[in-house]
Amino acid sequence: MILVIGGVCQGKTEAAEALAAACGGTVVDDIHLRIREDLEKGLSRKETEERILELLSAESEPVAVAAEIGCGIVPADAFEREYRETAGRILCTIAGKASAVYRVMAGISVKIKG
Repeated sequence: MILVIGGVCQGKTEAAEALAAACGGTVVDDIHLRIREDLEKGLSRKETEERILELLSAESEPVAVAAEIGCGIVPADAFEREYRETAGRILCTIAGKASAVYRVMAGISVKIKG
C-alpha cells in the first residue's frame, strides 16, 4: 500500500494516478471523506478504521489518497474536532502500514517514507 497526502487541490490524485500506473495499482481517493461519512453515520473511530483498512486490503496495490485536515485552526464544533482527530489517527495507522508515503505540495510529490 502507498499513501499520498497533502493539502486540498495540491495535485494528490494526479500523483497517486502516476504511482498506481507505475506499480499496477488502484487509486482509492478521498480517504478523509470516507472517514467523515462513517462518522456522520454514527460509526465509532474503531469501526471506521476497520472499514477503511478493509477497503484498502480489498484492492490490489492500493494507492490511498487523503487531504491533510489537521493543519489549520482547531474547530469549535465538537463533531469537526472528532472528525479531524479520527482522520489524523487513521491516517497514522495507514502510514504505518504503507510501504511508501508521499506528501504533495503545489503539484510536487515528495517521498517521506520508503
